[in-house]
Amino acid sequence: MSFTLLGLFQLVVGSVLLFRSMAAMLVFLMVSGLFGGAAALTVPALGNSSIPPIQFALVFVYLRLMMPKGGFFSIWTEGVKDNFLLVLFTLYGMVAAFAAPRIFAGDIDVAPMRFDDARSLFDTVPLKPTAQNITAAVYLLGALLITLGTYVAVRTKGGLEALVKGGVVIAWFHALSGLIAAQTKGTPIGGIFAAFRNGTYAQLDQSYQGFNRIDGFFPEASGWASFGLAWFVFNCECWYRSVWARHTGAAALLLGGVLCISTSSTAYVGLACYALFFFARALLAPGSGEPLRLRQAGVAVFAMTVLAAIALATLPGVAAKVGDMVLHMTVEKGQSESGQQRLFWAMQGFSAFTASAGLGVGPGSFRSSSLFTAILGTMGVIGVVTFGGYLIHVARSIGAGSDDGRDAVSSVMRACAVSALIILVPAAISSPNSHPGTNFAIFAGAALALRAMLPRSRVRPEFALIVSRGLSGVPPQGMPSAVSPGSAG
Repeated sequence: MSFTLLGLFQLVVGSVLLFRSMAAMLVFLMVSGLFGGAAALTVPALGNSSIPPIQFALVFVYLRLMMPKGGFFSIWTEGVKDNFLLVLFTLYGMVAAFAAPRIFAGDIDVAPMRFDDARSLFDTVPLKPTAQNITAAVYLLGALLITLGTYVAVRTKGGLEALVKGGVVIAWFHALSGLIAAQTKGTPIGGIFAAFRNGTYAQLDQSYQGFNRIDGFFPEASGWASFGLAWFVFNCECWYRSVWARHTGAAALLLGGVLCISTSSTAYVGLACYALFFFARALLAPGSGEPLRLRQAGVAVFAMTVLAAIALATLPGVAAKVGDMVLHMTVEKGQSESGQQRLFWAMQGFSAFTASAGLGVGPGSFRSSSLFTAILGTMGVIGVVTFGGYLIHVARSIGAGSDDGRDAVSSVMRACAVSALIILVPAAISSPNSHPGTNFAIFAGAALALRAMLPRSRVRPEFALIVSRGLSGVPPQGMPSAVSPGSAG
């Protein structure tokens, strides 16, 4: 096992934060997720596998959680109970990752997670245990631990503030770094970004008709877009509910704009689904947000339509190229070789489910292109039932709590729950793995933690005034008094 330069930096920062609050550790964990193409450590014993920065940051989160006299263990045990279906999902997945490939070895041909000598886009090999089964089990455990760690951090002093303010910073950094990386490819600055993409992943450098695809610190554009979509939805949902609206609104506007020019089909599908959800909610439940937000959303849509019309009139050549690029990345994607290969990978889940009699062939046994078919093929009936039940449990947070827009806890809880569910849309069409991802873990854990706080806790009054202040700048009246959530940090 060897450290990278980023891993050494994390080691220093994490060690310092051990003597700070759990809220600071939560921000450290969230920010570490920005470096999706990097490795904090490499493990030669596992086929030179990489330990991502967010997984390494998790070590320090749990060191802080277990420090004497922290008072966090009781909250952690509550988190285990509140996330029990996810615990079952993870434990079964870890057992299946080790046992299933041995039980069903040779019964089915699969496209493995790592395939260095493939003879064609649809090449397969007989199922057998590999190092990727171990890696998949580690990622499953990591997602669960992130969920529980977030659950604890959000319920401690300053946790809610850290989540919202950290989300704004992440949105700005992710958007700006993506733009800079796309515009500096082939330059010394672009080399800095390339140096951070040091993980043992397939690092793709793609462009289409002169457009540089936005990948930032991620190995490919779809990974960048999937991560960005999560924080765009969170900031947009916070803005919609007047949570620190000036800042979350600006962050959502910037990140949403960059996602629109990212040239990623993952971004376009995710944005389209969220837009449908947003406007359907506005029609069916107009009281879920302030009328001011709906008017601002309408103005934004009108302004974008006008700008698009002006662009078509003044720059017909560029507009035609952009339109062709969007069509190529969406409608025409299914007819391309890449689209056919992804469909083939996704269909492996059904074959594995049948071959294993509904038990699954174990996480890491094959590459998929859909989270849900991956779960079906790797963890079978038990995986589908436990994960589906957990999604329903998280979704219940959307309707929980007070409808009073001045209740910051309820507002952020609903924003987290919506974000956790919406970000599964790109995972359903692009994820090669059977774990739901670190952003889902953060938002699901935060949503359930905030729901547990509702009957007895509120946030500090100074932050409650900030998060409940809309773009109008008028603070609401009658803010609740402060009660420190959870145990002392």
